[in-house]
Amino acid sequence: MKDDRRASIRLFFALWPQEHIRSALVQARAGGVDGARPTHPQDLHMTLVFIGDVDPDLLPCIETAGDDVALAAFELTLERVETWPRQRLLAAAPHDPPPALFNLVSQLQQNLLPCGIQPEPRRYRPHVTLARKAARKDPAPVSIPWPVQDFVLARSGVAGRGNGGGYQVLRSWRLD
Repeated sequence: MKDDRRASIRLFFALWPQEHIRSALVQARAGGVDGARPTHPQDLHMTLVFIGDVDPDLLPCIETAGDDVALAAFELTLERVETWPRQRLLAAAPHDPPPALFNLVSQLQQNLLPCGIQPEPRRYRPHVTLARKAARKDPAPVSIPWPVQDFVLARSGVAGRGNGGGYQVLRSWRLD
């Protein structure tokens, strides 16, 4: 009997921060990770569309979904660090996300439909997970400007990487 789970790959589209933004995110979580499990610095990202476990043969179709995005670069600002008590996450989030961010998510979701990938039923909630198993913490203001000039397709569950991270960027796309 074939183990389909082992043959699949877990994918997602995301915004991948530049090094100076990554450093600011690591700094923003300082003091908020007592007893929490911090996200590896190389794994910090903002998920746009979680695709999930798929057959590797779907990869060309999924890449086409990224190819077909038509959107200009835009500015996103992360303005608060907050705890999501139910999920026990410490997250950095924008207060008022720009419409372009939702446009990008929507385009990717629509472009994935021909691949047989349906959008998640939950409302999109932009954030960067800074730590898991976080205790409740009052929201703290931050100001991390993020010029969004590209997005990536990444794979999760990548074990044995030298830098300790669990994600692998497979491809990136520049925004016009």
